[in-house]
Amino acid sequence: MKRFSIAFLVYLMCASVGTAWALFDSKKELVSAAKISMGEAIDAAVQAVPGKAVEAYIDDEDGRTVFEVEIITDQGKTQEVYIDAQTGVAQKIEDE
Repeated sequence: MKRFSIAFLVYLMCASVGTAWALFDSKKELVSAAKISMGEAIDAAVQAVPGKAVEAYIDDEDGRTVFEVEIITDQGKTQEVYIDAQTGVAQKIEDE
């Protein structure tokens, strides 16, 4: 029984590493397709919604590569700004 438990734990760890690696590969492709850097995306987001950027990542939104930047405004409101990775233009702003 103990061998089965150890083998099962090893299997779970290997399965999660494979998933993480696939996620890394897909993000790598998104980054290589982007024409602006994450820093430029953060600057564009802060211009669209003044405040402090606290989180940013690249993702696929409706078939387009976007940077999603979470901003906390001076009023304490949290908003997520979607920046097009090709143009650097804010596509949409959502309240969190």
